[in-house]
Amino acid sequence: MSINLKHVGAAVGVYASAVGLSFAYIRSRSAPPSSCCCDAKVVPFAERSTEQYEKIARVYDDKISMDESVMGIGFLRSHLIGTRARGRVLEVAAGTGRNLGYYKFREADLPWWLRLLGSAAEGSVTELVLCEKSRSMAEVVSEKVARLARASSCLNNVRVDVGDCTDLSKYPDEMFDTVIDTFGLCSFDDPVAALREMQRVCKKDGGRILLIEHGRTNTWAWLDKVLDDGKDKHIELWGCEWNRDIDQIIRDSKLEVEWCDKWHFGTTRVIAARRGKRLDK
Repeated sequence: MSINLKHVGAAVGVYASAVGLSFAYIRSRSAPPSSCCCDAKVVPFAERSTEQYEKIARVYDDKISMDESVMGIGFLRSHLIGTRARGRVLEVAAGTGRNLGYYKFREADLPWWLRLLGSAAEGSVTELVLCEKSRSMAEVVSEKVARLARASSCLNNVRVDVGDCTDLSKYPDEMFDTVIDTFGLCSFDDPVAALREMQRVCKKDGGRILLIEHGRTNTWAWLDKVLDDGKDKHIELWGCEWNRDIDQIIRDSKLEVEWCDKWHFGTTRVIAARRGKRLDK
């Protein structure tokens, strides 16, 4: 099969343009008015982040949908969650529940012949807990779950909890088969502590931690500078510090990475991992 280099070049150009336009579009939008004054107290980052999510919870989906469509985020969610989430699942920093449509729930009442065909194969989700710190975000995702539950009995095994994922003490050790976080490490005061808590509640044997995160590329200096220069405005808009060093955060957390795919010139990482063997040492 011959490859048309012109077509390849055009595809790369379209991809690069889409990513570049997305970054420019995100940076160009006006931040919400600030009530900050020169003698205002210093507010911890995670608290500022949660306050912003409280403000934008009801409009978040409308504001982010175009960006995610242009950058193919739905494909990444489907690729990771739809094929690898299984058993009892915890999703932290669940936001407004943008991953809900990608979970494949096990149908307990399927006829035996459909089960043999793989419709309820190993790897499907039996229970889902969505944990979100922002109460307004949690309300939005709860409403989504209620609507979906009316259409499918599978959603009866979905629960929404309000909580900070840097402290998951409400869940015992090794409670979950799969722990998921998508675009959450950018908004925690202590992302390393958050990853260690995710590992604690994930099963040692066979458990998986699935991540989609954005941060600095550590490869393209010009793009990392774009992220650095736009950091403050992005925090104002989204409560998100988008230039964090995800590679270093993962190393510090002792997470054991099985594989990592990089997208959008290295600013987005799709990761499958397991609880680190050195976590308890």
